[in-house]
Amino acid sequence: MAVSITRTTESTTIDWTRSDDPQGYIVQAVDNGRLEQALTALGLNSYADIAALDEFERADLLRNTAHLVNDLTRRVRHLTVACRESGMSWGTLASNLTGDPNARSTARSTYEAGVRQLGTRPLPMTTYIWNADNITNLDDPMMSGSMAGTVTAVSDQAAKKSVEAQLKQKGWTLNGTLSLIPQPTQD
Repeated sequence: MAVSITRTTESTTIDWTRSDDPQGYIVQAVDNGRLEQALTALGLNSYADIAALDEFERADLLRNTAHLVNDLTRRVRHLTVACRESGMSWGTLASNLTGDPNARSTARSTYEAGVRQLGTRPLPMTTYIWNADNITNLDDPMMSGSMAGTVTAVSDQAAKKSVEAQLKQKGWTLNGTLSLIPQPTQD
């Protein structure tokens, strides 16, 4: 996907090809005026600017912006499912969605809404106890150690990626072995 935006002091151009928009969502957003209306609403300076609009213009901005927000919300949910099922931790997912790694319940509800919209069942998840031997501090390579924890993922490979991402987020890198022990599922 290669949608690009080129901005100069005089104008802004959005470029994409048919392969970037196979279902025509971008074309529809442009042709229906939704993208234009949403950007207009985004650019309004204050509530006073919104209130000063003619009621029909305000209603048109609302309708078109809400429609585009609904389309984007659906995409956010699908992206959330794809990220989670490829092994992204709940904390990282929450951070990407809200900027707050502690907003895990928001991440879970977004994920569940995406699963419902896709009409699929969540992939079976396994919780692993992990132990990382011979990890090195990224800021001080002379500092090393080991670390352990739990991670829930769809596969061993996704669990490994998630642990490596967690270690990196904490300022560590894995130099040795990572052991993953799957835990029995709870019914």
